[in-house]
Amino acid sequence: MEKDIDTDDLLELLNTHVFPLLKRKYQCVIEDDRVSVDIAMEVDDFLQFALLDGVRISDDILDVAEAEVRGGWDPELTERTLGWIAKHREKNAGA
Repeated sequence: MEKDIDTDDLLELLNTHVFPLLKRKYQCVIEDDRVSVDIAMEVDDFLQFALLDGVRISDDILDVAEAEVRGGWDPELTERTLGWIAKHREKNAGA
């Protein structure tokens, strides 16, 4: 992905490519994150629930997510979110 992408763009990608594929119970948690405007938790939940639900997230989207996390993230979620990204990359490499 060539252009500069921000958190709003990342959420749009996740909502377009991942959200419809998740089980309803996971969608509800993400919707709750949205209502509470907890963007870091919303992205973290997308990554976690996609793994639990077997939903593949493309390396392009993972690149954007990792750049966002490394660019300044909720300090309490940084390592956890990077861990989900790493697990997705491992899964993609094995596919």
